[in-house]
Amino acid sequence: MDIFHHMTAKDSKSYNLAVTDGPSDGQYELGAADLVLDILSTHDARQVSVAALCRAGEVCGLRDQNVRVALNRLVRQGKVANPARGLYALNPGGSGLFGEVESWLSKEQRAVAWQGGWVGVVDGAVPRREKTLWRRHERALMLRGFRALGVSGLQLRPDNLHGGVPGLREDLRALGLADQATVIAVGELSRGDEQRARGLWDLAALEAAYRDMLSRLERSQAGLHALPAEVAARESLLLGRAAIRSIIHDPLLPDALMGGDLRHRLIERMRDYQSEAKQLWMRVLPA
Repeated sequence: MDIFHHMTAKDSKSYNLAVTDGPSDGQYELGAADLVLDILSTHDARQVSVAALCRAGEVCGLRDQNVRVALNRLVRQGKVANPARGLYALNPGGSGLFGEVESWLSKEQRAVAWQGGWVGVVDGAVPRREKTLWRRHERALMLRGFRALGVSGLQLRPDNLHGGVPGLREDLRALGLADQATVIAVGELSRGDEQRARGLWDLAALEAAYRDMLSRLERSQAGLHALPAEVAARESLLLGRAAIRSIIHDPLLPDALMGGDLRHRLIERMRDYQSEAKQLWMRVLPA
């Protein structure tokens, strides 16, 4: 199931953990708002009854009251629309981050051939004491694979994303990059800095995480049919969230730094897994 909405309400705590720095194994508490957004973003009808949403909550151990409260809050925040009595639909314009998860299947299409240059973000002027601003700023950098070059105050990533520096500058602003930060093209690093820049990403850990997630998806998919429908639906949602989180956080490094085969295999495996998960949920939810 697709998930990606940034909220400040208590109900979204588990979502924020899943998308930012929470557990990657799917073993976190599922909030009512998270569940509502998951169901609305993937249901074929795109409009879901409150009865179906409450049923989904029951499957995931949430009370009807919690689901209804989350719905009302999401409507007030503009993230969910209420087009008719008892019907709810996602409002894609309600969150600047909605497209991030919606486009996980096409993530690899953002990358272009790397010519050896870098994109830098100078953020020494961003006030750390403004916690909300700083958290959004850090999240934007993380979602686009930036890493700090030591204590230089410079965040770097390879310049291999579609649109180049101008496109990435605009993209980062939309994701929450602080206004005080400057996005620049970086070239002709010293030999030492170039070597350090190429080693900013823990490639072994990334590859190990992908192999682990691939294995878990394969095992889960092989066993879903043997589980009770409700148990299988819940498992598919939680594991799917963790897998999509891994894909969203992939830094899209060029092949010169890290090959993309494992990432590609994970995306394709998750495509198949999501298809089966949707079928499970369609059987569990009332029409």
